[in-house]
Amino acid sequence: MAPTKDVYNPLLFEIAWEVANKVGGIYTVIKTKVPVTVREFGERYCLIGPLSYKTAPMEVEALEPPTQIIKEALDALSSQGVKYLFGRWLVEGAPYVLLFDTGSVNHKLDEWKGDIWRVAGIPSPPNDQETNEAILFGYVVAWFLEEITKRVRM
Repeated sequence: MAPTKDVYNPLLFEIAWEVANKVGGIYTVIKTKVPVTVREFGERYCLIGPLSYKTAPMEVEALEPPTQIIKEALDALSSQGVKYLFGRWLVEGAPYVLLFDTGSVNHKLDEWKGDIWRVAGIPSPPNDQETNEAILFGYVVAWFLEEITKRVRM
């Protein structure tokens, strides 16, 4: 049976391109506010970003997911070929991080681009790597959050 929704102790997922992935100034902003957020949310706080195989080994200590809900959601995605790294970001506060390998869902790109076109009428150029990565990342995060909500009883 799914756990009951706990409105007094919610999970907090923060999603950003620069989680454990220093490519610009947002990395510093996120890293700077992590200690305060960890103090407030503790183990219920998890940042989500794209997996960079270049930086992740130096930025993240791999761990098993801390809750059954997160583990089951990730198992569901993994069974569909989604690759990820879950662990602790090695910054002050040591929050949980979940990094998705967007390359592992590349086979869904045309389907997801089609969704964006059908729903919003937004075209996406076929060879625009930044747009493609953003679409893959956005959809895999949405997929993960959907799997989380399936596992919490209202």
